[in-house]
Amino acid sequence: MDVVQLTKELVRVRSENPPGNQKPIADLVESKMKEIGLKVNRYDYGPDRPNLLGRLTGKADKPILMLNGHMDTVPLGDANQWKHDPFEPSEHDGRLYGRGTADMKGGLAAMICAARELVAIESELRGSLILAAVVDEELTGFGTRDILDRGYGADFAIVGEPTQLMVHTAHKGALEFDVFTRGKAAHASKPRLGTNAIYKMSKVCLELETHLNQLERISHPLVGSATISVGRIVGGSARNVVPEECRIEVERRIVPGEKLEDVRTDLERMFKKLEEENSELNVNWRTTLEVDAAETPSDSFIVKTATEVVSHITGRKITPTGFEATCDMRFLVNRAKVPTVILGPGSLNQAHVADEYVTTKQLRDATQIYYLIAKRLLGN
Repeated sequence: MDVVQLTKELVRVRSENPPGNQKPIADLVESKMKEIGLKVNRYDYGPDRPNLLGRLTGKADKPILMLNGHMDTVPLGDANQWKHDPFEPSEHDGRLYGRGTADMKGGLAAMICAARELVAIESELRGSLILAAVVDEELTGFGTRDILDRGYGADFAIVGEPTQLMVHTAHKGALEFDVFTRGKAAHASKPRLGTNAIYKMSKVCLELETHLNQLERISHPLVGSATISVGRIVGGSARNVVPEECRIEVERRIVPGEKLEDVRTDLERMFKKLEEENSELNVNWRTTLEVDAAETPSDSFIVKTATEVVSHITGRKITPTGFEATCDMRFLVNRAKVPTVILGPGSLNQAHVADEYVTTKQLRDATQIYYLIAKRLLGN
């Protein structure tokens, strides 16, 4: 089983989320798990969303290493932006192109191939391996949350998101929210008869921009600063009508050490102050997604082991760094208290873009890295 060929097989099976049907890709991954000799437990987290847990048990149940990878991808986007067929992967100059090659079917393929090598030395292992192929990471991450709620724990974990084979020990969280302002409609030829909701919202946007300057002082050594950004604005019905309502969609990125509760309190305080300074302004807001930040201490055994192995395989001495996006590590660290690293082939810069790719060298290196980490953690 070659990791490049397996990645191609996985990419050919569409698993875009939304719409979220991950049954076909789960069928393929399950067959590969069974083919290499893992015992597989499969259950539906939701309709057409099967979670898979492949298990390899050594001489004892403990310690347990979980290799965690998700089967879904983001949607294709504008097909005209792709020069390479997104679902018929192709190799060019050491790169494998296709939707999901970097995020993260390549990492999942490397985990499966590493597990195959571990099956061959099963009698030498004292601990157990769980290969978790999960669903719904791209929307909620609740596939991983669900396997933990069902009692599938571990002593160590690796999340195979694209890190260019760097060891990431922390990631940012996010608070996504919508803000609403209301006005009064009127004919655009007589704007003074109405109240422009977009003008009201402009005051909110300027305040958020000022807030960004304050947040950039909150910095974490691995993931950088906290941020806030207005990503979308919707308002009005026509150019000749004074808009009576406006909505913006905002994302606040959170660094390890910040608490979601404190972030919500700060935002509420900021909006209240803005209302006090502008008597005609009434700001309503609601959160749409809350994602914790997460961090594993740099002196954890999994971190030390991973950095040693990656340095050995890549030939460069590395030190732990941070993952600027969010991922399923948050559930493993915050919910299940499992020391976890993020480590996988491909670059985050290639995630969610047209002509996504991963290098074939990183796919093969990742296979060896996962295998050697598991051997050190689970071996005699």
